Amino acid sequence: MPRGRKRAADGAAPGVSGAYLAPGGGTAADIAKLSKELDLPPDAVTAMMNCGGQGVRSSRRSAGGDEAAAAPAVDPAMMNVWGDFMSEEMAAPAPAPAASQPAASSAPKASSGTTAVAASDEAAAGPREYVLPVPPRMRLENGKKASKKGGDEVYEAPAPGLLAQTGTLDASVPGRSALSKTIEPHELMAPHLLFPSVFGKSKIAFLATSPLACHSVAITTDGTAYGWGRNESGQLGLGYASAVVPVPTPLSAGDDDSIKFVGAGVGKYHTILVGSNGLAYASGGNLCGQLGINNQGAARIEKFRKCSVMGQVGGEDEEGEDVKIVQASCGESISALLSSAGHLYTTGSSEFGQLGDGETGEYIVSAGKLGFANCAKFVKRSTFVQSEADAAGGYAGNLMTGKGVDSSGKVKCVGLEDSGTIRLANVACGKHHTVAVEAPTVGQKHVPRVFTWGCGDYGCLGHGIQADEYTPRLVGSMRGPIFASNHPVSAVAGSNCTLVLTKHGHVYYFGKHKQNSEATMRPTLVDALANNGHVVASVGAGNQHVVCTTKNGVTVSWGHGNHGELGFGKDENKSSSKPKFVNGLDSCLVTEVACGMGHTLFIVRNDDAEDAKALKNVPTVEKEDVAAFLESIKGKEVEEDGEPAKKKGRPKK
Repeated sequence: MPRGRKRAADGAAPGVSGAYLAPGGGTAADIAKLSKELDLPPDAVTAMMNCGGQGVRSSRRSAGGDEAAAAPAVDPAMMNVWGDFMSEEMAAPAPAPAASQPAASSAPKASSGTTAVAASDEAAAGPREYVLPVPPRMRLENGKKASKKGGDEVYEAPAPGLLAQTGTLDASVPGRSALSKTIEPHELMAPHLLFPSVFGKSKIAFLATSPLACHSVAITTDGTAYGWGRNESGQLGLGYASAVVPVPTPLSAGDDDSIKFVGAGVGKYHTILVGSNGLAYASGGNLCGQLGINNQGAARIEKFRKCSVMGQVGGEDEEGEDVKIVQASCGESISALLSSAGHLYTTGSSEFGQLGDGETGEYIVSAGKLGFANCAKFVKRSTFVQSEADAAGGYAGNLMTGKGVDSSGKVKCVGLEDSGTIRLANVACGKHHTVAVEAPTVGQKHVPRVFTWGCGDYGCLGHGIQADEYTPRLVGSMRGPIFASNHPVSAVAGSNCTLVLTKHGHVYYFGKHKQNSEATMRPTLVDALANNGHVVASVGAGNQHVVCTTKNGVTVSWGHGNHGELGFGKDENKSSSKPKFVNGLDSCLVTEVACGMGHTLFIVRNDDAEDAKALKNVPTVEKEDVAAFLESIKGKEVEEDGEPAKKKGRPKK
């Protein structure tokens, strides 16, 4: 993939020599960048690149000078990315031509040393002092752009802008029927600015949809929430159920129109809104208790109702801390909230352990029918674990060999020493799994950890095996020296995949989002972006597609997009196995992306003349452009169970 197009990447170092110094076209600028990101001296990086993938055998080096020389030497093993890859594959490393020391007896031993060094570095940094409070992921008008503590600027919110969508506006179609052969005006095969007249001069600051959701929520900078899409279970909280709400419509928390919103989470059949008052409100399907209203008997709620958050009595939890909700995320039948104190709360189905409470609560309802101990209100989850092997500085067990697993085939895990004090900055739900990223620390002395739990199909938890996890478990491969200066900052979850975004705009992927592709069992760098100078700003994952936007005006997508969610255009392919440019947003700075089922949403910046020039190439869709579609859906009705009304056949004779 070529580098950025019309806009130069931010932070490019001018005047650096363009002479090739390493294989593959590596220049002095590349060497300097890698040196900074890997925290290694330039000569070490140059040696690594020139070794042709055969490795360099020596004691671990760093930019620490005398301190590095005094550090105990690690077992002689390959100390580069190629060596890490070979270690993961359990293969013996190839001998280095000029090596004077013998090779390590096995790759796992090398990994143990590397992890041990990372663990000792963490211990030397002392207890974690988190940057708190965790703010909402959007900025209200006149709101602060970031939180500052200890000189660090963190928790940056995406710049607000105009709302764009690609994919069908007929939310009753995705997952049920194929796209018609004739492309109708409401079937947006490329990004369009969506009903700008609805929002007036207000800019969009937040987007919410999810891999299995055919409805969406957008929040403006003044805190007004708009919802549109499928509404068969009353998930838009408008007080009624309907097949489709095609145009963004203002939402309110019950009968109170004065509440401003700062976040939202969208599930398959339900929606959660986060108010600026720190409370959460839910509407839609509630068969598994995913609304968190402490009423599992209510199968459906068609108007937003206040969520019941355990301990949120008088605004404080059992520890006397203020419980102010700032983030929400929803899966098919699970909901998760994050408080400003970095605490996690979940409710809903426990079938795959996605509640994170350590169990599924499985029981027999009747012959051939199982039930699960679902939860009807938001309960705080404060237990975090790691595999025994990770704790010892090695590898987690393999289900094929039986090593490191218990009698039931699950990997043996132990609680983290600081489990009760861990604070989170980001949480995201997939279909049946959840991922969370730890909050940053003052001075960035510690690398934020990534935790996953729930359904482990296709390796979407990143632990190298297909196994469910009932408690938030550390993704062991996302720590260590390589992440010291390029640590994880956020994560998103697709139906069966997970993507983690790092500080320097690199994306790590694990799981599977295409039916005809192989599963990626461990976090893997999306090198098509990283190796071509793209600094990713936002990531989205849908049911079968992934979208990334960069800081230099490039948007790419890949996967399946039968309804136009890839945004390639009317006459282009509806699938791509590799990241491909979304030409309709060429040179547009997309600050936020969210992927749903059958559609993708974008926030496109509109702050200066260059933004305005780029936006001229993006078409607009208004109500009059889809008048025929708006008229056709007026007659669509739904049954009491929320499903579309079935057509009546001919009467029997």
